[in-house]
Amino acid sequence: MNKKEFLNNLEEILELDANTLSGDEVLMDLEQWDSLAFLSVIAMADENFNIIIQGDKLEKIKTIADLSALVEEHLTA
Repeated sequence: MNKKEFLNNLEEILELDANTLSGDEVLMDLEQWDSLAFLSVIAMADENFNIIIQGDKLEKIKTIADLSALVEEHLTA
């Protein structure tokens, strides 16, 4: 999975149109960002990358870019 595919998965989770996210968005500014989206992202990271995102790291995530940085080593170009 590459970064574009990652963003596309986030768009699906957030029920956004394709190619809506650039990575610079602040999560709290997105109307669709709620506790269900939060849990869905955790599940996607576990399912697609076999990584568990720890609570302390999740608290530091403010933007889509922060979120993708957590899984960046698992993304291909």
